[in-house]
Amino acid sequence: MNIIRNIAAPAIFAVAMVFTSCADKTTPVLIEQGERLNTELQTLVNENPQLLAEAKAAFTDARLAVEVKIADSLFMVPQISEPLFSFFTACEIKNHLDKNLEVTVNALSEKEYPLAVTLTDVYGDSHTYEFTPATLRRMVKSPLTQLNYTEARDGLFAALAASEAQFAPAEGHVKGYSTSFKGGFYAYNVEFENASAYKGLVTANLKARALKVLEQRYAKLGTLKPVFFGMYKSLGLEGFHLVYSAGEGAPSLKTTVTLSNIR
Repeated sequence: MNIIRNIAAPAIFAVAMVFTSCADKTTPVLIEQGERLNTELQTLVNENPQLLAEAKAAFTDARLAVEVKIADSLFMVPQISEPLFSFFTACEIKNHLDKNLEVTVNALSEKEYPLAVTLTDVYGDSHTYEFTPATLRRMVKSPLTQLNYTEARDGLFAALAASEAQFAPAEGHVKGYSTSFKGGFYAYNVEFENASAYKGLVTANLKARALKVLEQRYAKLGTLKPVFFGMYKSLGLEGFHLVYSAGEGAPSLKTTVTLSNIR
């Protein structure tokens, strides 16, 4: 019996080692990180109910899934391009370079599981932005200027251009709009049929009009306002110009609003 026991013991130990080495150690880590992230998102929703209707996270279906439902009607998913959201994600990653991020990315890398973020707006439009572990590592290590910088800025400008009609005053006949970017400022040009539409206005009046629109646009960002404005600055955007014009030869009126002006 002793002989059998002596032979069997190493065999049983070897089998146990094989099963231990094959055990999935990644899933429990990702489940834990998903639960942690879910708790953080719940806090974010509670702090910003005007912006976020719902936000949750979980490790499921071989991916770390994040689902966000936007409550602010000014944010439309079709206007959030892949490069723009990717850049936003990179900014957030760089703002959270801690042990939890390292653990999460390492665990995802073990099995090549992706991070998938699904955004849904109040109009029912939805889109899933998926990031591989390699992409996440690149976001950690590479400077923002090497992370689809130009494409992200183009995406931001396209989203900003879509809101140009918000700057049309109630009075006056607007002929058209145009936008441009120069020296860190995104310009909205509102062209009227004639200059009488803004006769008597001064720069202070125009700045008040610009601020009214911009503050309404960003009023619901809450605690995420510094996050969004930080991304804007990373893309070289320091503020906005609002210009009233009436074609060649007519006097124009221009004002500047910096990001720090927007309450």
